Amino acid sequence: SGSRFIMQGLVGIGIAFYYTWDMALVLLAISPIAVFGAWYFGVSSSRAAAAISNAYAKAGGVAGESLSELRTVAALGSEDKQANKYEACLHVAKAAGIAKTLRVGFANGLLFASGNIMAASGFLYGTSKIKRRLEDTTVTRGDCPEYGCNCMTHAGKDGIEECGFTGGKLMLAMFAIQIGAQGLGQIEPTLSAVAKARRAVQKILGTIDRVVTINAFSDEGETLQKVVGNISIENVCFAYPS
Repeated sequence: SGSRFIMQGLVGIGIAFYYTWDMALVLLAISPIAVFGAWYFGVSSSRAAAAISNAYAKAGGVAGESLSELRTVAALGSEDKQANKYEACLHVAKAAGIAKTLRVGFANGLLFASGNIMAASGFLYGTSKIKRRLEDTTVTRGDCPEYGCNCMTHAGKDGIEECGFTGGKLMLAMFAIQIGAQGLGQIEPTLSAVAKARRAVQKILGTIDRVVTINAFSDEGETLQKVVGNISIENVCFAYPS
């Protein structure tokens, strides 16, 4: 689906450039806002997913330890302590989720705002261009009256050239860019899934690529001539508080 949305965006922008390249440039001048929104969305989702994942992992670890060693927890009277520890981890996950919601909402706001700003800019530029064409372009050939007529009102008549930019081309460029932008905007679920997958794989790749600081096959350092494998434990005391 991500490839389909990318193709939709490229085709829409390509059609707009084919018919009215200057109009497409004006509309694409707003694209940095959308690009920043998409980038900020990806970064926010990735960081929030990492924080939430770590918090839930710690909470799961606390719960797993408490349940597996339930007799020890009960013997020590640490039920409330373990419950508070688990709750603290959940609060961290909650805070990360709230931060993610605010940041993702801001990014989505930028994406939608960029579409509205693009439409407003396109209508302003397009209508001003048509207005200039109506005022400046006149012909006095064919069936035009003596005072002349503009090419917009008699486009397509014999002996009269058509205008280079019309209201139809304005709407065509607008819809083409908007459809293309919608296609690019619908990549968001794919970006979110990719961000989660990258976070999940990051720890695995980090473990695989980890360089061990201790070389077990190194001959450096002092070599003991005689080693006796006796372990002696002295002055070690332990007792439960109860």
